[in-house]
Amino acid sequence: MNLPVADAHADILWKMEQSGEEFYGTSALQASAQRLAVGGVKAQVFALYVSPLESPEAQLHHMLKEIDLFYHQVVASSKVAAVGTWNEFVKAQQVGQLAGLLSVEGAGCLQGDPAILRILWRLGVRGIGFTWNLANGLADGCMEPRNGGLTTMGRVLLAEVVRLSMWMDIAHLSDTGVKEVLSLTAGPIMASHANCRQIHSHPRNLTDDVIRELIVRKGWLGLVFEGNFVAAHPQPDMYDLFRHLDHILELGGDDIVGFGSDFDGASHPLKGLEDASAFQQLAVAVVDRYGKEIAAKVLWNNFREFLHRALPDH
Repeated sequence: MNLPVADAHADILWKMEQSGEEFYGTSALQASAQRLAVGGVKAQVFALYVSPLESPEAQLHHMLKEIDLFYHQVVASSKVAAVGTWNEFVKAQQVGQLAGLLSVEGAGCLQGDPAILRILWRLGVRGIGFTWNLANGLADGCMEPRNGGLTTMGRVLLAEVVRLSMWMDIAHLSDTGVKEVLSLTAGPIMASHANCRQIHSHPRNLTDDVIRELIVRKGWLGLVFEGNFVAAHPQPDMYDLFRHLDHILELGGDDIVGFGSDFDGASHPLKGLEDASAFQQLAVAVVDRYGKEIAAKVLWNNFREFLHRALPDH
């Protein structure tokens, strides 16, 4: 069995930029080219994460270096295609390439300037999350105690996100910020790497109300492999993750759920899911537990259909 898999979030480029690690060949990356291939990953969102503790100018510098690594190293090989349109995604699948997509994780680098967002769009960025865990000039993150929403600057940037038809990633946003985003845009929404707060009460996980809204809007939710967001006990595994998937399916989310591993960014990996090569082991377990039809949706089809709705045709 070799089932196609989509992964909506990995911090590959951040790890490469910070450590000088290579994507190809013998690599310590959890989501190296070799490990992604063994895991059957056919679509990968490469997150553009930089430390929010740095100045906005330094954040932009590091993000541009990550984008350069994506084009100069990752897609320099014929094994990975840079995908910014639906036609490019389809072509990558037809020729057997990994579809690589870019999404911003924490937008302090934008400095509140829509022009910088437009430049990132021209560089192939198709998704954006405004915050990491704490506050920046655009919004409060999910770990910011005051639980504020979007700033005036954030609302200006959101209007440009909508105009560009980028997907909005709410994975790290505060509860108030999530509500405001949902009220201000009818555009594509994803939570690239988050779990269910009903199953494990953590601020990084989503409430049932938000999950139901993603279902109604035909958004997307990627279950994340970070152990702190999966279960309270010290060594969670994929079966603890399946409790979150069970809950989403009970809510009627069989068309909007998949996986966003957080490989190369997570600090507490799940037992048995320590790197991308384990995706096929996960795939087999999903088939065994949920059957082939649901498994095909969760592993691949749901993300593919989200991209069909979210990406420009060409």
